[in-house]
Amino acid sequence: MCFFGVDNRHATRTPAIARAMAVLHPALRVALLALLCAAARPALAQVPGEIRGRVTSRSDGHGIASARIEDADGDATTTSGDDGAFTLRGLTPGTHDLRVTAIGYRTAHTAISAVNGRTTLAPIALDEIPARLATVSVRGITDTSGDATAISRAAIDASGQQELAPLLAGIPGVLITRQGGPGAPAFISIRGSRAGEVLVIVDGQPINSALSGAADLSRIPLADVEQVTVIRGAASARYGPGALAGVVLVETRRPTGTELSATATIASWGERDASMSAGFDAPGTASGVVTITRNSTQGDFPYLIPPERGGGNAVRDDDDATLTSISASADSHGPVGLSIHGSATNDGRGLPGSVAAPDCCARDGDSRFAGGLSAHANRGLIAWSIALDADHERTRYVDTEPSIPPAYDVRSATTGVIGAATVTIGGPATSIAAGIETRSLSIASTDLTAAAPSVERDDGAWAQARASHSLGAGLTGALDAAIRVEWNSIVHAVVGSPRAGLSIGRGPLLLSLSGGESYNPPSLADQYFREGVLVRPNPNLRPERVRDEIEARLALRDVTLGPARISGEAAVYRADIDGMILWFPDFQFVWSPDNYDVHRSGWDASTQVAFPRIGLSLQATLSAVSADYAGPVLGGQVAYQPRVTGSISAGITRGRVTANLTTLYAGDRRTIQGSALNSLAAYWITNARATVRVANGPWPLEALLGVDDLLAARAALLFDYPYPGRTLRLGLRIRHASTG
Repeated sequence: MCFFGVDNRHATRTPAIARAMAVLHPALRVALLALLCAAARPALAQVPGEIRGRVTSRSDGHGIASARIEDADGDATTTSGDDGAFTLRGLTPGTHDLRVTAIGYRTAHTAISAVNGRTTLAPIALDEIPARLATVSVRGITDTSGDATAISRAAIDASGQQELAPLLAGIPGVLITRQGGPGAPAFISIRGSRAGEVLVIVDGQPINSALSGAADLSRIPLADVEQVTVIRGAASARYGPGALAGVVLVETRRPTGTELSATATIASWGERDASMSAGFDAPGTASGVVTITRNSTQGDFPYLIPPERGGGNAVRDDDDATLTSISASADSHGPVGLSIHGSATNDGRGLPGSVAAPDCCARDGDSRFAGGLSAHANRGLIAWSIALDADHERTRYVDTEPSIPPAYDVRSATTGVIGAATVTIGGPATSIAAGIETRSLSIASTDLTAAAPSVERDDGAWAQARASHSLGAGLTGALDAAIRVEWNSIVHAVVGSPRAGLSIGRGPLLLSLSGGESYNPPSLADQYFREGVLVRPNPNLRPERVRDEIEARLALRDVTLGPARISGEAAVYRADIDGMILWFPDFQFVWSPDNYDVHRSGWDASTQVAFPRIGLSLQATLSAVSADYAGPVLGGQVAYQPRVTGSISAGITRGRVTANLTTLYAGDRRTIQGSALNSLAAYWITNARATVRVANGPWPLEALLGVDDLLAARAALLFDYPYPGRTLRLGLRIRHASTG
């Protein structure tokens, strides 16, 4: 109601205005009254608005389930339903920058106005990411066959992290093994696996070492990453050898408009990080982005010597590291989409060794060049893609004065070429996809014997069928089945890996059951490395196999309960691993790899609670895994695999400030294979981050503040490989973007 008037009821509230109105001509009086009412409206109490819409695929218009819709101002966050529909409630009237992300699709930004007390309709169409070796689905149909967690670029920026490894540490079932502080080698384990049983794919190309089989996450610049997805469980049916326990899919930066950005941070122990990115996006024509990153650290942090090593204090010398990276990509938009990408990274670091055997002079250097191109198109019910990718990597390990002689200088070079073709027939309810992939990898290393093969070949063909149907009474069912047949030159055999999943959903609830098999060939390093002091290779190693993996998962998506929005999921699983490759000493204390049967079972759980009106979000995860030897000789948990891990985090956005506090927990764990002796105690590590917007306008400037290991826990996951303790971090980030 407008309170301006000349009647007696309102004259007492606004006497001066009432007297002025009384002497005006009636027509002028009405006009002035209307202007005063219009001017007064913004000062009245504002009623929150809401935005409703549907997220669809631009190629064929089908709804995209589980897309994440985030308001950049922190007012609200939600996910789309099975048909792509979503609703954002409780929005402050005005223009809101919505960021929309979905697995298999480009991130989209769109500016939508929320009207006082009204509903605004906002249809949103997403462009598919060109299908490469690592694409989950050409058409983006919800994957019911595995347990996946995706981290978007917005979440990466909000985390304040400089490296990929700590970003993944809070995902249920994920354990990060690090041999020291920033820049030190970092490896991922999923649900009690070895690092070599997790396949890490960057833009369609596996980066797992051709020699060891493991992927070093410290060599992936986080500033280059647009989205990272972790898929838990046996995944060889889609991704081939190496995906025994799961897959990490990394998609590098893609432009969401014309963008210029730069970030610079400094931290304790001589850490310096800087990155710059420039991108363009001409709607309907082409888009591209270039990112340059430089990370360095001096290391040399103090640590406490364990009592078993004599106690006292020491400094972790020879702990410096540098990483330089440049990456670029370009996409053309048209009836047939074309994509090209390329990257170059170079890193070097010291290898300080263990506390028991410190090393002053060991060095590790690596350079990698990668690139690829792909074409893709959608023709009604048919979508296809072809891709060709290649990479060349050179590594060198040298130590002139090792603590355990003799000196060494190991050099390796690998060149890989991957070709893939995929076709999908069907629509959003039912589809059949099939593809072929071939990989050739040439290997040369001074650390391998003459018996080692110089070329590894892997040829695979796969097929996948998906169908969803309404079951009535609000129920929706979905079926997903896949199989992959592979020939690998290391195994010298044809291997089949099936997987199937069934899910039933109603409203925010989703119940799924899946199962499958997976395999992983032995690494060349385990079979053919040159025999050294107290170490011996084993050329008779068998492939690792996962048989009869079964998982049940229950998910709750975006339920409103008063002022809170709640999401969560829980999964239970079991799997038998035939022939896990582990190292043990013989009676002469000569270490060598061999195959051991392991039984793995456990559960993961996570929950998220958001209070949009106050910008508060809470999250907790908890995982319990039993990875026990199944043979008659050994018993108990595999070494360095804690049975229980978890995390608790809280984040809040108020005005120009965004802050979060995260605590990671690792339970007690064995240090010796098959023995409970000298187990390591559980520990907690708490990290704090804050982002403060210090300048608005077309070039917003943000200050980044952080403290790693806030409570100086002095923890270490691995015995004799300490973490640096409390680390202070300061930085600035500036970004100019236009989504028009």
